[in-house]
Amino acid sequence: MGIASGWNEVLAHKLRSFLTLFGIVLGAAALVGMLGVVKGLLRGWETMIYETGGIERISVMSRLAPDTQREIAKLSPGRTMNDVDAILDAVPLAQRVTAEVVIPGGGRLAYQGRATGQNVRGVLPATFIMDRFDIAMGRSIGELDNELQTQVVVLGAGIVDQLFPRGIDALDRTITINSQPFTVVGVLREYQNSLGAGGGYSSKNSAVFIPLTTLQTLFRIDENVDVLNVKVADVADIPLVLDQINNVLTHTHRGIQDIRFETREDLLQRFEATQRSYVFSLGGVALIGLIVGGIGIMNVMLASINERVREIGVRRALGAKRRDILVQILAETITLALAGGVIGMIASIGLIKLLQKVVVEANRPELSPAALAIGIVFSGLVGIVAGFYPAIRASRLSPVEALRSD
Repeated sequence: MGIASGWNEVLAHKLRSFLTLFGIVLGAAALVGMLGVVKGLLRGWETMIYETGGIERISVMSRLAPDTQREIAKLSPGRTMNDVDAILDAVPLAQRVTAEVVIPGGGRLAYQGRATGQNVRGVLPATFIMDRFDIAMGRSIGELDNELQTQVVVLGAGIVDQLFPRGIDALDRTITINSQPFTVVGVLREYQNSLGAGGGYSSKNSAVFIPLTTLQTLFRIDENVDVLNVKVADVADIPLVLDQINNVLTHTHRGIQDIRFETREDLLQRFEATQRSYVFSLGGVALIGLIVGGIGIMNVMLASINERVREIGVRRALGAKRRDILVQILAETITLALAGGVIGMIASIGLIKLLQKVVVEANRPELSPAALAIGIVFSGLVGIVAGFYPAIRASRLSPVEALRSD
């Protein structure tokens, strides 16, 4: 009986009920929208890690030698192809090892009057596998290309569009890189969406690859490599592999401690920490919106009780117990809160659909049933908390004094 009376009271004052639940609508929509945005960011980050080697990848970075070795630091040759060969020979858990060099200052690519400036990377065949570059036409850089120092190039789809007129097949065409002729032997597939500036899909469309040894011979005056990466088969092997690589490079670098390691686990952990901070901060803002909506419900219910004192007195005189009044008021507040939560869920679906049209696919917000359930649950909890005090106050009204009220 109390629940039915509560529902009837909400339906009897539609405009007041709608204005009351508006704060809940905004809070619930903000909460679900925030969870969708954060989930999309995390998925985009995980995709970026996967597309650039996966979590099993270890990057061997250069660093300054410690102070105790500064005077003898020049004894180290730095990162070279000898490191690649040594790791492959002495670290059996290293599934794949690759190195890269770049043209200092970048390269100028030209073809029949068309030109573009771009970062040119000298690579080993393993780069295409480790970083998941897919060939759409032709082939990739092979072992023989590095052995013979051939002047061949593999281009990203974006570079092809810049250098060649529409309808012209880039394969077997000769372009120049800093005035040196190179034959196009492969074109990467086109990547439709960016994973962010400086990495991921955007750089894949702008990729320019030539054999590592060719780049060193034509455009470098040293034998150092700029990138050295190792991939293991299992993430669980990373600690052991790090120790083994450190031992190997300590030998090849003549005892100089001038390298450091970066693992994708570290990056992922840092991002997950950032995600948690976003959830707590943005979630806190959304919850504040729900709390404000709850305060609005409480105020309206208190005002409503003052208007319905005589009604409550009549119900009590006809035999209604305090529990019935309590249930009626709670039913009204929970109904308002849940109705606001449902409308908020509908609004959040529309919000996320809109964001999905303007945000790049890799970071596109996601709508999950779990987020919708969280929004509904929190809306209901706000309704219970907001209605508890008005419900207790109404249930404690004296029937005699209530009946005397105008």
